[in-house]
Amino acid sequence: MGARYADRMPLYASALKKMPDVITMNGVPHNNWDIIQARFIFSIALALDCNSSYEDGKGRKYYLEVVARDSTLRQWGLKTLADYGFDDGTGIWSESPGYSCNVVDDYVDFVSLFDRYLGKDLTADIPVIEKAVPATPQYCFPNRKIVGFGDTHPGPLRTDYFLGMVQNARRHGKWAQEEKFTAMLRAFDPGFAGTRSGSKTDGNWMDLYFQEGVQLDSTIAGGRIETYVSPTFYDPNVSWLVQRNGMDVRRSLMYSLNVSEGNHQHANGLSVEFYGKGLTLGPDAGIGKSLYAGADYAEYYSQFPSHNTVCVDGISAYPVMDSHHAFKLLHAYPQPSTADRRNLDSDDYFRGVSYSESYFREPESQADQIRLLSIIDAAGGGYYVDVFRSRKAEGGDRMHDYFYHNLGQTLDVTAADGSPLNFTPTEELSFAGAHLYAYSYIYDQQTVRTDKDIRADFTVHPDSGRADIRMTMWQQGMPGRKIFRALSPETEGLSRDRTYPYSVSGTPTLTFEARQEGEAWTRPFVSVFEPSVSGEGNLIANVDFFTPESLGRDAVGIHVKLKNGQEDWILSSVDSVREVRHEAMSVRAVYSCLRREDGKPVRLFMGHGLLFKAEGVDIRTEREADVSLQRRDTEWYYTTSAPCTIRFDGCKRKVEATDRPLKW
Repeated sequence: MGARYADRMPLYASALKKMPDVITMNGVPHNNWDIIQARFIFSIALALDCNSSYEDGKGRKYYLEVVARDSTLRQWGLKTLADYGFDDGTGIWSESPGYSCNVVDDYVDFVSLFDRYLGKDLTADIPVIEKAVPATPQYCFPNRKIVGFGDTHPGPLRTDYFLGMVQNARRHGKWAQEEKFTAMLRAFDPGFAGTRSGSKTDGNWMDLYFQEGVQLDSTIAGGRIETYVSPTFYDPNVSWLVQRNGMDVRRSLMYSLNVSEGNHQHANGLSVEFYGKGLTLGPDAGIGKSLYAGADYAEYYSQFPSHNTVCVDGISAYPVMDSHHAFKLLHAYPQPSTADRRNLDSDDYFRGVSYSESYFREPESQADQIRLLSIIDAAGGGYYVDVFRSRKAEGGDRMHDYFYHNLGQTLDVTAADGSPLNFTPTEELSFAGAHLYAYSYIYDQQTVRTDKDIRADFTVHPDSGRADIRMTMWQQGMPGRKIFRALSPETEGLSRDRTYPYSVSGTPTLTFEARQEGEAWTRPFVSVFEPSVSGEGNLIANVDFFTPESLGRDAVGIHVKLKNGQEDWILSSVDSVREVRHEAMSVRAVYSCLRREDGKPVRLFMGHGLLFKAEGVDIRTEREADVSLQRRDTEWYYTTSAPCTIRFDGCKRKVEATDRPLKW
């Protein structure tokens, strides 16, 4: 074309250069837009001649340098952007998961472009890329679909960037890297046929350059999914925590907790998603039908009432999108780790009990909030524990609203003993009480005032006639408590996923709200959640709540009776200073659990504690520790995060800290 239209080439070049010049003058440098802009600039640079061909000295090399390392005020170079956006410890990008995975893919695409067109290995200049790619599986629920916080449409984990790292490894002779990412690709895309064309010629200006396909090495087998995730993963870059007890699609449990740090975040407080039986049963609501440009996004989807969280006085809020309101992780067991730093010797690393406790200062109401979440394993599955404490720092609490949204088409709410509750229609949840306008998006409201313990069953009825999937919630009743059952707008984040057992798009979201009048610190929201499938039924036979003996008024107790005859006794307190007692248990810990079978202990767990006494067992530490003592067959095993003294089974021993289960 240059030979045929030589007289016009200066005009064409001038027009092309105008675009990167405008981008560098007016672009957005500190998030995913920067790397999208870099793709435009790179494409245009490839079409230009050398710098000396132009009077202004701006040719191919000039614009490639803008992409690679030169930083202007509105267009950062790839390394500058990576230094700003990636967490150096975890490799997680500082945006919501959907955007984060796209950015990782764009960086790996640039790795391929630098390899092919510039003959340079970009991973040498930006080594965090090699950490960011294998970090993305941490987003995965056991069904291999990513978590949905912020502006995300969850779906299966992308695998393009694994392939890109294989190409890079092969070009530069990095066998260990090729083996690693080939195994990851085959683990997350088992149907991968062994080759994929990289040609991008769909007419998009950014994708006009050709990229090579690749044939995978047939001698490299797929890896195990469990080796690419952590039982506890925490990233402060986006204020996000996950805990999981495995990656079995049907059996395993996982929750995802986040607040709002980074870009494309919502005002959601300590918001949780719960997974069970192949689905994200307690999901994040999504973005909205018009994405983040619509009124539904500004008024509902980005606000507290659309999330599984606690809203204070109807006013909890803070800036969305580029938001900087993080939680503080107080305690967690197992300790957070990245996949490459955890003990991979056995699946024992996925423990019988895991927990976390997180603190958040809600800025609008100036409320202190602490959320304790736990996964407790049981034969064939398990259940979640959720203890949410909330109070305004200077008092004057009007109310605290505990919101929980679940997939499904039917919601049944009764007293825990099965007796009916006298619900009546209401429109109390609305902006008319000087509340957030998001309340007015909730409809078909019914309410009842009761201090009884509650049972709520959220049921998914699959279109195909397959077994129903249910989430059962038991919640402790409290004086001054109102219960609402209602409908909310569709779970828009999942509306594009056609693999769900019913049409999420257009189906209202089942909504439960518990309103505590006054503070919710000494009267916290104490709940147990269990996912189940009809035909199999619940593992839990019954849940009772009790108030243990304590000098403080914030301690809570839960008694869970399983259908196999096992019983769990759970205690939670704000600190480990005051002793909390119930029957044979006496503890100084923020969280503890005793499991009995045939009247004898089979599991004892102390979370961030100093003392645990029960059933002839005496555990003491000089500083707060997480200690687990568990029977397997006829043998007992222990872990402890600090040296402690254990009296048990007629033996007294002082043991050193160990993260690996050791035989007693």
